[in-house]
Amino acid sequence: MRLLKRIHSPADLKKLSVAMLPTLASEIRDFMVESVSKTGGHLASSLGAVELTLALHYVFNSPRDKIIFDVGHQAYAHKMLTGRQDQFKTLRQYKGLSGFPKRGESEHDAFGTAHSSTSISAALGMAVADAMRGDKEAWHIAVIGDGALTGGMAVEALNHAGTYKEDIKLLIIVNDNDCSISPSVGALNHHLAKLVSGHAFSSARNFSKRALKPLPRLWNLFKSMEQRTVNFVAPHSTLFSAFDLNYYGPVDGHDIANLITVLRNIKALDGPMVLHVVTKKGKGYAPAEANPTLYHGVGKFDPENGIVEKKPDPEHPTYTEVFSRWVCDMASVDQRLYAITPAMREGSGLVEFEKRFPERYRDVAIAEQHAVTFAAGLATSGMKPVVAIYSSFAQRAYDQILHDVAIQNLPVMFAIDRGGLVGADGETHQGVFDIAYLRSIPNMTIMTPSDENECRRMLTTAYKMDTPAAVRYPRGKGPGVPQDEALETVPIGKARLICHSGRKDKRVAILAFGLMVSRMREAAEELDATLIDMRFVKPIDREMIMRAAPEHDLLCTVEDGVAMGGAGSAVLETLSEMGLEVPCLVMGIKDQFVPQGGIDDLMRDNELDTESVVRRIREALLIKTLVDLKPYNTMAVSAKARYFAQVSDSQELQTALDFAARHDVRPFILGGGSNLLITSPLVDRLVIRMAIEGFDVNEEEKTVRVGAGECWHKTVRRVLSMGWGGLENLALIPGTVGGAVVQNIGAYGAEVAQFVKSVEIYDPQTGEVRHLNNADCDFGYRHSIFKTEPGDQWIVLSVTLQFQADWKANLSYRELAVAFESKEATPEAIYEAVVAARTRKLPDPAVLPSAGSFFKNPIVTREEFQALLAKYPSIVHYPLAGGREKLAAGWLIEQAGLKGAREGAAGTYGKQALVLVNHEGKASGQELIAFASRIEQAVEAMFGVHLEYEPVVLS
Repeated sequence: MRLLKRIHSPADLKKLSVAMLPTLASEIRDFMVESVSKTGGHLASSLGAVELTLALHYVFNSPRDKIIFDVGHQAYAHKMLTGRQDQFKTLRQYKGLSGFPKRGESEHDAFGTAHSSTSISAALGMAVADAMRGDKEAWHIAVIGDGALTGGMAVEALNHAGTYKEDIKLLIIVNDNDCSISPSVGALNHHLAKLVSGHAFSSARNFSKRALKPLPRLWNLFKSMEQRTVNFVAPHSTLFSAFDLNYYGPVDGHDIANLITVLRNIKALDGPMVLHVVTKKGKGYAPAEANPTLYHGVGKFDPENGIVEKKPDPEHPTYTEVFSRWVCDMASVDQRLYAITPAMREGSGLVEFEKRFPERYRDVAIAEQHAVTFAAGLATSGMKPVVAIYSSFAQRAYDQILHDVAIQNLPVMFAIDRGGLVGADGETHQGVFDIAYLRSIPNMTIMTPSDENECRRMLTTAYKMDTPAAVRYPRGKGPGVPQDEALETVPIGKARLICHSGRKDKRVAILAFGLMVSRMREAAEELDATLIDMRFVKPIDREMIMRAAPEHDLLCTVEDGVAMGGAGSAVLETLSEMGLEVPCLVMGIKDQFVPQGGIDDLMRDNELDTESVVRRIREALLIKTLVDLKPYNTMAVSAKARYFAQVSDSQELQTALDFAARHDVRPFILGGGSNLLITSPLVDRLVIRMAIEGFDVNEEEKTVRVGAGECWHKTVRRVLSMGWGGLENLALIPGTVGGAVVQNIGAYGAEVAQFVKSVEIYDPQTGEVRHLNNADCDFGYRHSIFKTEPGDQWIVLSVTLQFQADWKANLSYRELAVAFESKEATPEAIYEAVVAARTRKLPDPAVLPSAGSFFKNPIVTREEFQALLAKYPSIVHYPLAGGREKLAAGWLIEQAGLKGAREGAAGTYGKQALVLVNHEGKASGQELIAFASRIEQAVEAMFGVHLEYEPVVLS
């Protein structure tokens, strides 16, 4: 590899002498065989094009001169010469080097290719564009194989190219190796063969001699060109002459010195032209030369011994082998069966069929459109055509499927191989669009077999129909289900139940299509879900859907095709048509082109692996969309949450937070203790309602561990019912236990913090669950560590409350002290007194559900208070430590004349002015804010005191 190691760009190549290039070609082949044997790839084509690639990069100046490799199977040497040799260890692997030219991979890849016959059109477009921009010196070179030249698009491009006579530099190189994937077929191949045969070669040369000898100047020019190996202008009877294109050749594609001379001479010419180069597919590696079809696309192999062909495993056949056996079996019993393939004899499994039924078989070359319409013609005359075609190649015949087959409702059967993810060939070959583009076609039936026997039975079913039908099956092996010997059918449009859920709640039905049935068994088992093999994309089994919908809380469709417009869309349409309201999660290939990689990696990327499916189903059961938040905010403001989750344990909380992180949406925890005011009709957040329950008593330690989602007031009542005092002063505090701790809310002289032994929290930043003791929580008046960074991100899961053995009454509030001057103070009695006192001041939620404390009691300095007291002797206040005074916000608002005031649906409560009321729940959040601002301004104008809002504002 002495020379190859020196080449990192075409500029490095040009530093070598022509005499050194054969050695470099040999090194490239050695490296190619060694590397591809470890990764797999398209070997034989690239081996055959080494000298041609070297000559192109030696003579032309990439990337200014644009080289386009048709299909791209022959482009490995090109990748090595353009700085990608070190990446070959990742060839065709996940996030590795592409097996095809790819514009995003290198500036030297002028055009992305992988499907056949596109290079001439692309090169011509580039040539015209460059000429229009004023760059008439850049060359545009299409390297197209003889197989690809059979594609109709190539002929269309030749026809167009022939209309340009000057001002563009277009070179079409026909890389003639007498082979595409399978040996090339058809009249065009025969024509090229004649051109390179000895007789045709010499006849053309003799023609030139006879025509030019009487004209000495032209004869001398001819001899000069011949000596410079541009050879001769072929007779006008050639295909290319018919398109008015200058044709040169054929030349030996492995004589690199000769090739360089030819290309240098052509570079001095102008206008579109064709150079016919003859190469040997597999050149330089004996096993590939002997069997280029076998070495076209290879897996890993031992380069010393070559590929050891695997014997068919009848117990575990591939889906292609299932089709191969079926098509021969069916042809044996029906003389009308006629098999067609567009240049994919081996890949589609028709080798045996061609041997046994040659008169009923045709490889039409790379001509998918022709294949379909040819089949339609056969069908009109009583034959039963079977078109064996790859999913990604069937895309090229969409119009023919629709126009020539479906509109006429002809009995053409499509055996669609490589449906779904195919792996290493990347974006251009993933068969993920077929379901979406076929199911929109009227008269078309689409079947997706889930195992080998289902495939055999569906092939029979499709064949026996008198209308268009497609059986779409994946690459590779199935789950290993034995096949029937007989040619049995399946009921058209009928799904089958695989297993039924035994759950009482959160019941899920997985509606799987094709390959995904076997892949979803593990998920169904983990979730105890119903699993249905839908079998048919069209007609969809409406009866099965109608049965499943009311029995389950969630339907989930899973397919290995694009989700957009795919089989899941058919289920959604059916639910809509039948008026069935059940959540439906559609899972399939995302709205993106799927890159190369292992099937498992690509499934994971598209969240179709078992772990992702289970997670997404759990999310779908938990996360709701556009939920009305009116029942969850004290002001009863009507607003929709974009996402909403009610979590009952830490696992559900983790699921919700993971969902928020992946969807880049901020979570908001309901039940924070304070009242909540929503100011936007749509809250673009994941609103999480903590519903974690639990009330675990330890009588020995006199503690109670309470779930954060438990109602605080009910918790107070339960503790008292056990005979434990302490919380009675904290009755009727709104919100949850978790919220009460976060806010450390006090009432009538008691603070929640006095009873907190420890708090169990979840830290979203680390994913850890931690336990904080009372000191860790840093409690103060309506303050805690949860109100500061980073504690404001923590989520309370549970609270352990500690009670003292010796209870003492807390009568520090005057109202309570007065009430118990003449009667005994017990926990129950104090509880009743607190409830009565707070009820007098606050509206009963049963009577007025849309109200809540809105303003905090403001705190002022001793000096500020003295000034106010001098002016307002009756001012209501509460002394605080440090000489500060807390003023009663309700009194301030009442003195400002706004107690019981109303503006539209917004107002203050007639018994307690700091309570804001949303009358009948008709006011919006913005209207409540506007009314609150009016109160704020009035109080500040009168007392010089600023009121702060108590509610958490959610916008």
